[in-house]
Amino acid sequence: MGGEHAPRHHDDAPPHDGGARVLLFDAEGEDRELAFDALDPARLAEHQIAWIDIVTDDPDALRATLARWKLDTLPIAPLLDAKRAPVFTQDDWWGARALSPAWDEAREIGVGAQWMLIVGPNLVITVHRRRMPFLDTLARRDDSGSRVGQLDADSFAAALLDRMLTAYFDTVDAFEDRLDKLEVDILQRRIDTQHLPQLRRLRRAVSMLRRMLSSHRDLFDALVRPDFQPDWDEKVQKQFRALERRYERAVDAVENARDLVIGSYELLSTRLSQRTNETMRLLTFVTVMLGTLAVAAGVLGMNFKAPLFDTGGVGFWIAVGGMVAFVLLALGVARWRGWWR
Repeated sequence: MGGEHAPRHHDDAPPHDGGARVLLFDAEGEDRELAFDALDPARLAEHQIAWIDIVTDDPDALRATLARWKLDTLPIAPLLDAKRAPVFTQDDWWGARALSPAWDEAREIGVGAQWMLIVGPNLVITVHRRRMPFLDTLARRDDSGSRVGQLDADSFAAALLDRMLTAYFDTVDAFEDRLDKLEVDILQRRIDTQHLPQLRRLRRAVSMLRRMLSSHRDLFDALVRPDFQPDWDEKVQKQFRALERRYERAVDAVENARDLVIGSYELLSTRLSQRTNETMRLLTFVTVMLGTLAVAAGVLGMNFKAPLFDTGGVGFWIAVGGMVAFVLLALGVARWRGWWR
């Protein structure tokens, strides 16, 4: 490699818009970050992989950045158009467009960020508009002797796509954690009427996550087709077949998350029905108790002669005391039977 290399940085901040970072993985040396002018793609050795990570939302700025290494002739236009196929091939180069997920805890929704992957001989280029945590994690790794350079560019690209799928699994985990907290709230003694809107938001979030993941079906199907890159050896083909299987597991995980939302809704419906039953049971108990007291009062108000009516105020208080004793006895029985809490 010609030129000098800059020291590897490990700060959490992504590159500025329109900027790039260049990482060199060297199986026979140390992994390091290079200055832009230090990279010559044509002089990369077999034991080296260069990774160019570009942050920009301007196609012209992207082409200008690629022109630094005479890569502006790559057919990136198909990847910039979301309506076109998510993959392209050209000679020894191929590219893919994908969506990286993240869980927005504040809005309780899954959000996606588009990124592009361009792969050529010993060179991998990633392009995205904003920070990609799974890419930043790889770029910040401290192991300068990682031996990543032993991989070829196609295997390294497969690793990046695999890390993206891990991000989907992490998003599903965050979604399920939020759903678990909601179910605990639903099972509380006093049920909140705001649970239904929360379930509606979570149902919409998992639907968006499913649509984001499903948009990659053409991508992963293309990567395992024999005509995509016929010169791939069996090792690389095996890696992409394993990647497709992991993609299918990610789809299953999202589908399971949808089922969990339905289960949470059924739990909420059961709790609401239970609360309604408890309310009706309490109302029935109170109605029967008051009805019994009304019957007793009606009997005492009948126009007939009885010794009790000759006792004056004492008889009145005896009748009231009897009613109070009946109420207390009824409440005790209700508490014992669990009809009233």
